Amino acid sequence: MLIGDMTWPDLNPGPDTHVIIPVGALEPHGPHLPLGADTMISDHFAHRLAAAVAGHVAPTIGYGVATPGQRLGGTFPGVISIPGATFTVLITEILTALARQGYRRLILLNSAIDNIAFLCEAARHLTEHVPGARVMIVNWWDVVGEAFRNALAAETGTARADDHHAGMVESSLVMHISPHAVRPDRLPADGGTERPRRISYHLYPQPADTTTSTGIVYTAAHASPELGRRVADQVAEQLAGAVLREFTAPLPS
Repeated sequence: MLIGDMTWPDLNPGPDTHVIIPVGALEPHGPHLPLGADTMISDHFAHRLAAAVAGHVAPTIGYGVATPGQRLGGTFPGVISIPGATFTVLITEILTALARQGYRRLILLNSAIDNIAFLCEAARHLTEHVPGARVMIVNWWDVVGEAFRNALAAETGTARADDHHAGMVESSLVMHISPHAVRPDRLPADGGTERPRRISYHLYPQPADTTTSTGIVYTAAHASPELGRRVADQVAEQLAGAVLREFTAPLPS
C-alpha cells in the first residue's frame, strides 16, 4: 500500500490502481495543536482511503504554500512554507513521475486550503499532457456533508461561522488522530472565544483588530477525541464513496 515501503518489483500499478498523494502544511494551529496538524490529517485519511479502494499511498508532501495570517488568526511562529510557483512545479513533477510509472487514477488528498489553486494548476497540466489520466483534488472538509456539519453545530452550540482554523472540528480530528501531539492544557479555559473584526478580503499587513491572541479561529470549545472520531468516520466513508464514483465515471471525450 505504501509506495515508499515497496521494492521495485512490487511497483506494478494496473490501469485501475488508485494512487493517493497526501498533502499538508507546516504552520501554527493554535497553542494546543502541532504545526504538522494538516499533514497528520491528510496522512490519516490517505491510509483509510487506500484500504477502502485498494490504492497505493505515495510519500506525503508535508510542506505547503503559506497561509495568510487572516486565516491563521494572526502571525505566529511556525510557518515553514514553499512559494506557490515552486509548489506547483513540485506537484506537477510528482504527478508526472507517477503517471510515468503507469498510474492514471491520481488523488491529491489535501488539508491546507491555500494549496488548492496550485494543486489545480498541476492537475490541469498533467491531464492536458497525459491521455487517460484523471486527477481528483479533495480536501477532507469537502466531503463532511452539510447535514452532518449542521447537526454538529446544533449539538455543540458552536456556530459554523466560529469553527475554522484550529477550531472545534479540526482540533477534535487531531485529538483523535494524533492524541500524543495535542496539548489540551494549553487551550484557553473557554476554548478560545475571541471576537476579532472579521473581513472577507485580505489586507497586508493584517490589521491588528482582525487578529487573535491564540491562533484559534474562532473557538475550539467542545472539541474532543470522540467528536473527532465521529468526524473521521464520516469523512472516511464519504471520501471513499466520492473517489469510487468519480473514477468510475467515463472521461470526457
